[in-house]
Amino acid sequence: IFFLSGAAALVHEIIWSRYLSLVFGGSHLAITTVLTVFMAGLALGSFLIGRVIDRKKRLLRLFAFLELGVGLSAFLFLGLMQIYPPVYVTLAQHLPESPFYLSVIRITFATFALIVPTTLMGGTLPVLTAFSSRVMKGAGTRLSFLYGCNTLGAVCGAAATGFVMLQSFSVSTTLTLAAAVNILVSLSAFALERMGTEPTIEELPAEQDKGPASQQSLWLPSKLVLLGIGVSGFCAMGYEVLWNRVLSIAIGASSYGFTLLLMAFLSGIGLGSAAFGVVSRIRLKRWGEFSSRTAVIFFGLIQIVIAAAALTSSAQFGHLPGYTAFLHDYFTKLLSGAEQFQAVQLANFILAFTVMFIPAFFMGVAFPLAGEIHCRFKRSVGSAVGEVLSINTIGAIAGAAASGFLFIYQFGIQRSLQIFILINFCYGLLLLASVFFGKNIFRLVAALSVAVLMVPLFAPGGWHLWDPKLYAIYQSNKPEIYGTDDEINEMLANMDVRYYSEGTQSIVSAVQSNDTLFFITNGRVEASNAHQDMQCQYVLGHLPMLLHKNPRNVFVLGTGSGMTLGAVSVHPSVENITLAEIEPGVLGVAKVFGIDNHYILNRPDPRLKVVFNDGRNHLLTTKDRFDVITADPVHPWFSGSGYLYSTEYFKLASQRLKPGGIICQWLPLYELTEANLKSVVKTIRENFAYTMIWVTHYDAEIIASNSPIVIDENELKKRMQVPEIAGDLRQIKMSRPEEFLSFFLMGSVGTKGYSHGGRLNTDDNLYLEMSAPKSIGMEYLRAGNLATLFKHREKLNPYLRPAKSSSERDVQNERWESNYRAALLEDRAHLLDVSGKSLTIEFNEIAARLEDLYPRYAPWRFTKDQSGDERGGTPLIMKEMELQLIDENEKLVKMNFMAVLVRKNSRFARVFFVDDTTRTVFGKLRVKGSGRNAFIEKFVADVSRDTKEIYAAESAKAAAGGKPQPSLLTVFPKIKTVVEARIDLE
Repeated sequence: IFFLSGAAALVHEIIWSRYLSLVFGGSHLAITTVLTVFMAGLALGSFLIGRVIDRKKRLLRLFAFLELGVGLSAFLFLGLMQIYPPVYVTLAQHLPESPFYLSVIRITFATFALIVPTTLMGGTLPVLTAFSSRVMKGAGTRLSFLYGCNTLGAVCGAAATGFVMLQSFSVSTTLTLAAAVNILVSLSAFALERMGTEPTIEELPAEQDKGPASQQSLWLPSKLVLLGIGVSGFCAMGYEVLWNRVLSIAIGASSYGFTLLLMAFLSGIGLGSAAFGVVSRIRLKRWGEFSSRTAVIFFGLIQIVIAAAALTSSAQFGHLPGYTAFLHDYFTKLLSGAEQFQAVQLANFILAFTVMFIPAFFMGVAFPLAGEIHCRFKRSVGSAVGEVLSINTIGAIAGAAASGFLFIYQFGIQRSLQIFILINFCYGLLLLASVFFGKNIFRLVAALSVAVLMVPLFAPGGWHLWDPKLYAIYQSNKPEIYGTDDEINEMLANMDVRYYSEGTQSIVSAVQSNDTLFFITNGRVEASNAHQDMQCQYVLGHLPMLLHKNPRNVFVLGTGSGMTLGAVSVHPSVENITLAEIEPGVLGVAKVFGIDNHYILNRPDPRLKVVFNDGRNHLLTTKDRFDVITADPVHPWFSGSGYLYSTEYFKLASQRLKPGGIICQWLPLYELTEANLKSVVKTIRENFAYTMIWVTHYDAEIIASNSPIVIDENELKKRMQVPEIAGDLRQIKMSRPEEFLSFFLMGSVGTKGYSHGGRLNTDDNLYLEMSAPKSIGMEYLRAGNLATLFKHREKLNPYLRPAKSSSERDVQNERWESNYRAALLEDRAHLLDVSGKSLTIEFNEIAARLEDLYPRYAPWRFTKDQSGDERGGTPLIMKEMELQLIDENEKLVKMNFMAVLVRKNSRFARVFFVDDTTRTVFGKLRVKGSGRNAFIEKFVADVSRDTKEIYAAESAKAAAGGKPQPSLLTVFPKIKTVVEARIDLE
């Protein structure tokens, strides 16, 4: 029954955290607050209940009442979750941007919701250990079996929750089932108590060790063991947090990935504890009990073994990409008849298990061993176990806080692991010194331990476990490209890590590969300055802004590369922009993309307010209302991201929009099934009266509002003439109104037809979060999703403001009828291109017709560029000039402007215009056809002349303003605009 108790407890922890994250937000601070209160309740319960049970009779009956209390508290928790949101919002709105104030509210609310059930949970282990010790000898043996059984139950609870219950049932039903298990355990305990007789209360004999190690001489070692189990908990939680951060890059940051990591870690602890019980039982039968001195020595040795095992496991991270590729390939072939998802999850579990099992195993051994030692000196089982469990839990709370908030920020993951390893190792030595040597040697070892701990703090370069650059470039959905050390070394050599940050939420990086700059977070490419990615990001910003009549107040959820944020910022009507970002390190990434996002974060902008919080939670607590709400692309399979695609989120967004307000949301076409995509559209339509879908080359974007969206071509033309807006749109073939509107796919009628039969995604059913990860790596789904969307294509005419005169209306109708015919033909070419069939006869035939009938049709021009994007060749510098500039920190920098020709063969070439110093790409000209050398030379000469003129003009302005040189933040955008304008004319 204690196995089931452990399973139910883990289910409660997961579900309670989910519920409270919807109230408090999904930031690391909010989640850690909930975890801290949960664990503090366990520590409190184990300590308080442990102190009173040794003289109590009918302990099994007490255990039954504890389990019954946990089950009933779960039902009370569901009721509280109906009350909490409005109360929390009311209180949070007083100081919505104060982390301290919000933390106080969160701790108060979480304590009120969790303190009773967690305190009851914390008392179950001391109660059952005391009960079983009255029946059988050996407190350590009893504790090890109970702790191991309970922990292995937690493993099954995690597996059942993550892989079965949340897929098959709602969150509320899952919590109800866990409460029912608690009640079942309670009833079983009551029945067992009635069937048996209560054992007599026996006091443990005092320690009677003989020889030099008397009870008094072991006073210090025994106290160090009690403190040591807290140190062990501190290090264990630190390892778990830090290992999870690295392993989630390889495994994937989905809900399934986090479930596997939890299962692997808890499996080691549970089996280690159970193994100690088996060894203890054999030891009792053959040799009797070991002396307390021997037990303390073993505890010290185990701390050293944990350190050695943690070091070995951490050192594996340097080979993790290759190992991951091997496991994925092996299990995919071994289970060729199974679904790819199942094979990958098994491979991921083996990966996590092999890294974490051995150190976790010895952590599991340490707990019951410490309990046995403390029981001997305490001479009472219940209070001794309660104290050991409470101190271990307090250490774990401190380890979670230290690793997540302090160590990662100050030292990074690798150095933080080194610190935890040295703490384990040095504490083990300290314990051994307390047993074998006198006070002077003990003090010397303590001093040396402190000195050793200073090494990773003050000599960070002296000890490397792996190359940090590896996890800056790693992509978890493409493990096969990291299969060998040679492949990894080649990628490391060819990629320039422009920025890298290990934050509390994510590991983020900006990586330059040839002419493309990538933003990678937790092993996934989230954005790049490749044209197909820029198209999506710019549209997410410009589309809602241009369709809204007068956008003044804008909310942007997520920073990404900053392109969406930058696109919003250049609209003249904007007065206030609120950016909600959950990971501060991403702002550093966006600064690297400055040339593409108008340097929105590189220089002060009084209109911009950055809020470091869960974006949904900020919308929940803010009093502000917005004209436009848009979001940077975030895929729904990321753990927690499904909440940004739920009906509750869209309902909240609709309430935060002003009359006439518009929301824009990314529709990922890759790694989502048709059913998933329909679910997103269906869920949005449930909360907004009017919807439109626009298709860019690789993605789709959905617009929604509760006011009619009427497109005025004349007004659109006027607003698109703003130079910064025109510059962005020119790069993605949308610089004129007809080009911009050519990417329209369907309106409310089409979205209704497309989403028919789709499943509503809610916070309770978690449909997208649990189903989307099953499509990871399935890039081919993009073509199928596009094909289905294209079947619901609508004409744009009904959504346009009609021209004034009948003759103008005739011209307007004919123009968009022709555009519709072009779209139907281009859809076929588009599908062939994203399916990798751009070299087929069918594609060439369609291309010929498009070139003949609709050569200026914008989507076709974009597809044509993508299909002909040939790479390779030897770079040749055609033009080079040196310019002196001032950067954002007012420091003098040398710009090396270059025109670089890369010729694939006699028919395909590209010319890159770059700054070699900052690795900034201003534009790339694609040249097709032979015999075009003269054209290329003239184009380069014209761009070089324009660049010189820009520099001369800006230098004059700088001199007039008393500056020694012009600013990079001013010159670079002007050069980029000129380069892209000339490329667009070609």
